Amino acid sequence: MLFVIALPGFCDGALPRGKTIAVLVRSSSSQHARSAEAILINSLIQGGYKAVDKDRLESIRHNKAAALALEGDVDAILKLSQTYGFNVLVSGRATIHAPVKNEFGLYTATAVVSVSACQGADGRQLFADSSTAKEVGYTGDEAGQKALESAARMAARSMIDGTPSGGGSSAANASSLFEVEVSGIRSFAEAHAVVEALSKVGCGSSNLLRFAGGKAVVKASWVGNADSLAAALSRQRSDITLERVEGDRIVMIRR
Repeated sequence: MLFVIALPGFCDGALPRGKTIAVLVRSSSSQHARSAEAILINSLIQGGYKAVDKDRLESIRHNKAAALALEGDVDAILKLSQTYGFNVLVSGRATIHAPVKNEFGLYTATAVVSVSACQGADGRQLFADSSTAKEVGYTGDEAGQKALESAARMAARSMIDGTPSGGGSSAANASSLFEVEVSGIRSFAEAHAVVEALSKVGCGSSNLLRFAGGKAVVKASWVGNADSLAAALSRQRSDITLERVEGDRIVMIRR
């Protein structure tokens, strides 16, 4: 799904002022994508953004370059920008992990909403963040929906304020912060997949700091030392292996 919005007078933050911004969000579920999009768009509108007409939105949605742009393809971003006249592309990804039932019969679900903003003129990254939220519900679907909505609201705030959301977990208070650098990353989608993997292994927060030159750098909170975090990520992602640890900096490679 895709929305395009214009910023008439945006305050200092992640996104440039006075520019037209396109927002694309994908998910394995169209319902989840629509939910995340509605929250992102409503938050941006409340911040002074203006949506363009529906006909233009529909044209962009059906453009083949949109799918490539979501993967971080610079040529596709440039093509869409030139064709539809926007200045910044914000691509998003919404994921809900399988809910877990506890001894009280309630379900806990974790959702991740990742966003990255790139200039339409050259594909340069302006901002990236991944927001994680956990919520409880009477059913797995309810817990997942609530977690998705919480993560989307945090993602919207991070874009408006220009500061990482911090992942939204109180567990980060008892954790150490590490910078995980993974080389061999080919797209923003792969960079955000690293963020999601860190969330799955139990990081209280995981935020994409930057992606350039085939390297994704993620800030993550973890209860344990750097070696244990690297080992957990390698177990989750067998294609990612440890090269070295430099204090709170973990250098890994995707093979």
